Amino acid sequence: MVNAAVLVVLIGFVVALVTLVRRGVLTQRRVDLVSFARAGGATEQDNAYEVLRSLRARNLAAVAAVVTGGCAAVALQSKFPDTAGLALALAPAGIWVLAASIFAFWRLPHEFTVSSTDSFEQSTAELVPRTVSRFGPAWGIMLPAALLATTLLGLVAAGLASGADAQGRYRNLPYVSSGGAELDSTMVVTGLQLGEGSVGPFPGWYYGMPVMALLLVGTVLGLLALSSNARRPRLRGVDLHGFDDAVRTNVGYVISTGFSAMLCFQAAPMMLIAASAINSSGTHPVYTIGEAIDETVVPSLGIDPVAGALSMGISVAAILLLIIGTTLLVRLPGWMGSALKPLRLPAAESAGT
Repeated sequence: MVNAAVLVVLIGFVVALVTLVRRGVLTQRRVDLVSFARAGGATEQDNAYEVLRSLRARNLAAVAAVVTGGCAAVALQSKFPDTAGLALALAPAGIWVLAASIFAFWRLPHEFTVSSTDSFEQSTAELVPRTVSRFGPAWGIMLPAALLATTLLGLVAAGLASGADAQGRYRNLPYVSSGGAELDSTMVVTGLQLGEGSVGPFPGWYYGMPVMALLLVGTVLGLLALSSNARRPRLRGVDLHGFDDAVRTNVGYVISTGFSAMLCFQAAPMMLIAASAINSSGTHPVYTIGEAIDETVVPSLGIDPVAGALSMGISVAAILLLIIGTTLLVRLPGWMGSALKPLRLPAAESAGT
């Protein structure tokens, strides 16, 4: 009964996430940074273009870090095959740590060598504090927080359920099965036996502890990047306020979307591995008391109903998470690429305007 309740809550949670992403991500309108940058006088435009160039370079550096991290994970797995896929298991969280470090420590410029004195004639001050949740999507804090909490709880639960393999690494799932049979001298089943076993791979402490450590580091870096984005000094000049808000919104969306996508791709494969192990642990030969055993015939297999339902539910939830992660990943290049548009209007278009 408890397993069924957990299963319903898990699937309901992921369905709610799918609905949130469908309404919040697919309907989110991307800001046009270049259009905002063209507001104001020549000096304001030059300053805005300097910010855009820095934003462009930072985004490209983050993409390079992601590619480098992915290649490094594959290379490490090839170099150390005896680690049982640990490098690949850590890849999503490790890649995010690299990208988040760039967003956290690469600050966008806010002071410029050339300033417009006209825009400084009237001093202004904002009465509304610039908080982390003010810029970026409305779900930018809630979605990754929910995904992170669920992932950490799942890894802890899997770790508690895990057991050691032949090398002493906690990456197996111990189980008790009723797949044994007591036979008499005529090969007739006289009773059923309980047997113990272990199946792997399973996302126990061997995978879970380093993944959780990287997730916590990535979370701190992501929050630092969001805080820096919200609290960096406002660009001077009233004409740049719209552009400044657009940049903050763009950066908040990129960080929140990237972190959420990483969490989906981190959790889903481990959930599928866990579902496979649970399914294997619940599958056993079916014997009937009084049945005559023929050694040449392979006995039929059955699966424990609880294990089968739990395995199926986790698999469905993992597939839904993959859909969410893919949706977020498809939207992400559009936001990152908004800083890649030509900064200057073509000569013909400039003459027309």
